[in-house]
Amino acid sequence: MKIAIISMSGLFPGSTTMEAFWDNLLAAKDLTGLATAADFGVDPQRFFQDEKGIVDKCYSLRGGYIRDFKFDPNGYQIDADYLAAQDKLYQWSLQTAHEALVAAGYANQPEILKRCGLVLGNLSFPTSTSHAQLAEIYTETLNESVRELLNDPDFKIPSTEQTPPAGGVLDYTPNELVAEALGLGGTHYALDAACATSLYAIKLAADELITGKADLMLAGAVCASDQLFIHMGFSIFHAYAPNDGKFVPLDQDSSGLVSSEGAGMVVLKRLADAERDGDEILGVIGGIGLSNDGRGKFLLSPNPKGQRLAFERAYEAANLDPKNTQYLECHATGTPLGDKTELNSIANFFADHGVQPMLGSVKSNMGHLLTAAGMTGLGKVLLSMQKDKIPPNINLAAGLTSDNGWIGTDQMILETTDWTDKNKQAGINSFGFGGTNAHMIVENYLPENSQTNGQSSIPLVPMAVTGLDVHFGNCVGIENFYQTIFNGDQHFIPLPDERWKGFDKNSGLLKKYGFSAGEPPKGAYIEDFEIDLLRYKIQPQEAETLEPQQALILKVADQAIKDAGLQEGQNVAVLIAMESELGIHQYLARWDAEWQLNAALKESGIELEADQKEALVKSARNAVYERHGSQTPSQHTSFVGNIMASRIAALWDFSGPAFTVSAGEQSAFRALEIAQQMLSLGEVDAVVVGGVDFSGGMENILLRNQQASFFEGEKPSLIFGKDTNGILPGEGAGALVLQKASTTNPTGNYAEIAGFESLSDTENLEYLELAAKEKSGAERKTLTQLLSAKERQVAIGSVNTNIGHTYAAAGIASLIKTVLCLHHRFIPGCFLKLAACTLGNVH
Repeated sequence: MKIAIISMSGLFPGSTTMEAFWDNLLAAKDLTGLATAADFGVDPQRFFQDEKGIVDKCYSLRGGYIRDFKFDPNGYQIDADYLAAQDKLYQWSLQTAHEALVAAGYANQPEILKRCGLVLGNLSFPTSTSHAQLAEIYTETLNESVRELLNDPDFKIPSTEQTPPAGGVLDYTPNELVAEALGLGGTHYALDAACATSLYAIKLAADELITGKADLMLAGAVCASDQLFIHMGFSIFHAYAPNDGKFVPLDQDSSGLVSSEGAGMVVLKRLADAERDGDEILGVIGGIGLSNDGRGKFLLSPNPKGQRLAFERAYEAANLDPKNTQYLECHATGTPLGDKTELNSIANFFADHGVQPMLGSVKSNMGHLLTAAGMTGLGKVLLSMQKDKIPPNINLAAGLTSDNGWIGTDQMILETTDWTDKNKQAGINSFGFGGTNAHMIVENYLPENSQTNGQSSIPLVPMAVTGLDVHFGNCVGIENFYQTIFNGDQHFIPLPDERWKGFDKNSGLLKKYGFSAGEPPKGAYIEDFEIDLLRYKIQPQEAETLEPQQALILKVADQAIKDAGLQEGQNVAVLIAMESELGIHQYLARWDAEWQLNAALKESGIELEADQKEALVKSARNAVYERHGSQTPSQHTSFVGNIMASRIAALWDFSGPAFTVSAGEQSAFRALEIAQQMLSLGEVDAVVVGGVDFSGGMENILLRNQQASFFEGEKPSLIFGKDTNGILPGEGAGALVLQKASTTNPTGNYAEIAGFESLSDTENLEYLELAAKEKSGAERKTLTQLLSAKERQVAIGSVNTNIGHTYAAAGIASLIKTVLCLHHRFIPGCFLKLAACTLGNVH
């Protein structure tokens, strides 16, 4: 089924409209520059050191920055004052989505928007707002220690230099805010597939149309993360071109990349529907091939095998001939290894088909927009098709040549070039960290070429659960989890020693955030866990700094895969439900400590000897984030969301797409829906779906207590009890393996997932697993309506009573509990009178 692109909007460096974007490309402008205090939140020179490898410093301040952005918060379905106070992540996403709908002609058609969804690419990184708002937590605690050390009760460390926006860090996920503000009724979620994210988002949005789940889709990506975090990270990777170094994609003398920010969005529709409704059609998606490198040399080293697989899958799925591709918009970031690997992949694949396409990279103009990079490439291709010309790569002097000599400078566009073919076909590459690959084929639209008659939606198939594993709190493994559910065990313990690195001793901080006793709540905390470093190919030094989210989901997913009997090298997708780990902000606090202390010392008139100041700064840094030795790339990959999915794919040499899915507490269910689409379309043999959240971290607990109070006391009330006065936090990970229901695990399947239905459509409901985290609200209202409408009783329960509320992992915990109840044919104790029943499929 062909998918039409009926509008596009963009907010890119130097370009607030698509028209300005095109004019800048034709003018061959370099739209990158040096960071300002507005970009970093403080003077960026405080973090700059022009040598590579200097601890807690970045060696480049170049970037493609959004300047003079103006956001109009009026006219949305969320309060204007609230929207005006939000981070740029939310405002950029909302504005580009709105502009795309306006351009498509559907912004004010609520009935159509009820069948419109959103897939939004987004980095799992801190934002400038979360950085500023969480900084106060660390500086308040540091203040107490430094005041005592300096014997100065008035000493005060500044948290920020700029007043942070008032928007709440956890109020909305980006996709949730956009969907609510625009009145979208379809599925919505965010994903992180590193630098391939944009094309992954478009592919998954297209699948919603192909399977008939939506009639209109918004798809795109935003890169609006904290610029200090991004620049420090790429400096640790040694990926940047130095400030005085050459940055030119596809040039053999390029010394690295330049990172940028921005957002882009397209509106998609089934081609037949777009033709029927008279929509303007900017281009047609021929096919999109997704792959993962699987096992390679290193997570950050591209593997030609995976890139070629993306090419093959795109052309085979679309039944298109590669020899008709006239132009390739390359991923080409300016890194020597990455560009050379991509050029060889292109040359080896297209040489087999006897074609030498023209090559270009929009990154030469505006740098690498990371998650949103594919949107700039797509914008360039669509406009080039409409204008019959292709803008040049700028500054390219010594083009790379492929090892087989098939592709070189002769194919690179060095000046504006006419593109006069009547039937235009282009490819767009996006290759990301962790081996996430995408190749998208775009065709120009010609009415006489349309072949849309007789196309129908692909039906969704039921899925079999063939493998399971869990680790929640101190409940480890499926057998232990089963016994916990069957016996009604609870796993709540006091906060483990050293978990909050001493911040839990600051009773004033806890009281400020709503804990009247000045103590953290009990919870299903994970005290510690073991991983097999040899099995998971993790160096001991890396293990010391590996974020627990990545380590735990790797272990749990590995066990689920073994349980399912999958084999290495299969075409298996890996989807991990998660949200940004707020503990990452301790890393930012470490970098901030030096300038904050220097500013406080100056304000207080205190002068220290150089060695005294150095010792004080070192102590302050280690107090919030302790690191032994020099900073390493593997340490920073620990914070990159999609890497947790890629580690699993690499371990098993899986070639299917691997990425993370974020939709708050709905994250796991969105991942399950994606899995069903992939299996229904026949794109993968199996899907590993996992969920993980270390929600017992200090930042999570403090901020979430502002939203819904945690229980304080010895004996928490059960869900929906009349005395329920709070929830308890839980943390951990769960994973399951899904295959088509016709597939049978040699040891037997656990259960079958038929699909995803609203409660009002479910006639034969006998057991309902609840989120059960609120005294009143949507769930209680729905439950009341459901029970009053049914003539017989429905059993209810919630795994939260056993392991607490696990947030991004909550859906996977609830599902695995329900699967075990089905498999073993029992209903655990719950809180309404139970009816005798026979359990069927999971809905």
